[in-house]
Amino acid sequence: MRRAGHRLFLLLILPLLFLSFAGDKAAAAGNSAGKIILDNQELTMPKGIKLENVNGSVMIPIRVVVENLGFEVLWEQKSKRVTVQQDHKSVELAVGSKTATADGVTLDLNAAPKQTGGTVLVPIRFVSEQFGLKVGWDNSDKIVYLTGGSASIGGDNSAPVPTDTPAATPTTVTPPLAGGTDQGAVPGGASPSPTPGSPGTPVGQPLVNGAVFTENKLMIALTGSVKPNVSTADSPHRIIVDFPGAAFAAEFSGSMNGVAGNGSPQGMLDVTGYPSVSEIRYALFSQSPPTVRFVIETAASQPYQLSTDASTGLVTIDLNVQANPPANPVTPGTGKPVVVLDAGHGGSQPGAVSPSGKKEKDFNLAVIRKTGELLLQEGLVEVIFTRTDDITLGLQDRVKIAEAAKANLFVSLHANSLPENHPNRAKVNGSETYYSRSASLPLAEIMHKHLVAGTGFKDNGVKSKSLHVTRESSMPAVLLEAGYLTNPGNEAALYSEALQDNLAREIAAGIKEYLGL
Repeated sequence: MRRAGHRLFLLLILPLLFLSFAGDKAAAAGNSAGKIILDNQELTMPKGIKLENVNGSVMIPIRVVVENLGFEVLWEQKSKRVTVQQDHKSVELAVGSKTATADGVTLDLNAAPKQTGGTVLVPIRFVSEQFGLKVGWDNSDKIVYLTGGSASIGGDNSAPVPTDTPAATPTTVTPPLAGGTDQGAVPGGASPSPTPGSPGTPVGQPLVNGAVFTENKLMIALTGSVKPNVSTADSPHRIIVDFPGAAFAAEFSGSMNGVAGNGSPQGMLDVTGYPSVSEIRYALFSQSPPTVRFVIETAASQPYQLSTDASTGLVTIDLNVQANPPANPVTPGTGKPVVVLDAGHGGSQPGAVSPSGKKEKDFNLAVIRKTGELLLQEGLVEVIFTRTDDITLGLQDRVKIAEAAKANLFVSLHANSLPENHPNRAKVNGSETYYSRSASLPLAEIMHKHLVAGTGFKDNGVKSKSLHVTRESSMPAVLLEAGYLTNPGNEAALYSEALQDNLAREIAAGIKEYLGL
């Protein structure tokens, strides 16, 4: 099964939508040099210097900030190296280098310090992190807000940055004028992309804090009151989700890489492993009024289910919906225990795909069929399959089948995988069992014992996780992850007849042990 529930915040890989609106205010701001506000006081910018955006990092003159903090700054003209010192702390940066040192520890910068005329510009986040400043960015007016400076030099009148301030902005360093000594003032740092949700954001404005696509669902985390507007369009098929009045929060940009020309996040979510979804894009679709937009582009017309959770601020667009879901099976009524066997994924949802091209859905179905045949031959239980063919089936439909059958237990089979950029991707291996509700733990412990016996793989243990089929079902329910398709040894074994036969016998044995048969 494709790993789900990863952090709500994933890396962006491509730019998305270009804003079609550019007002007079934006144009005026674009011609402005920008401002730096330190503890509610505007700092004087060097003549002819503008705040710059380098690779998504806002750069500011480092000397302007550091000298106002009372730090000692040394400039080495020959090496173009800046040293900033305060008490026992020392930070070194060099023009053109994307690494810096803080007390001897090497750190990476988002953007390398650069020299413009007699001024050195550096990313502001690095400075803020090293010297205890908080940073906000108002992209519409090109203003950097810094707070905490007074406290860092012994004062007590620093003003707090609003909690919805965006990610840090870059900084600039000013070397001495030509003909000066080798020691001058120049500090700098690195920062992520400028973002809305900063001091320029109206109080109470809804903010998009994060988004992820997993388990065939787009989940968007928000704060503030906003009702999503969802519509569909053709050529290509797409589901459009708008959040009127909303902006991106600093937390969102801090976890994503794509940044639009207006400083707001834009890009695409990872949809690997979901062939029915072409791409999912997001951007600040409109600035006046502000509107955050997500676009789910699909291979064909796709039904969906929208749900909102007011207590958590989570909006979910669930694509696990069928236009014509299968009819719910009827409980046979023989008095025997009813067991639901669920082969994960299927149809247009292949699940994980191994490096050699093997599909998880095929493994799941093969073993579940074998398990069901063994149980039916013995005649001790009634067996209900969620699917016996290669069909697309939503998560809700799997649960509905189990509920309609008044099942005594629910067993779902999957195979695991890891993303391509995961370290040691080919080495991670083993079997694990998941449950969601405490009532399912006894079943999970018994089934896991038999799962490991059936695969012979490393024992990764029993784990609690909020998965739809194990969470929403009312009977004891488990999800078995037999092994990792991204591990060559696991993959070869999982698609062997011998392992599949052995695993089917063990799953059947585990079910009988739990039911006391």
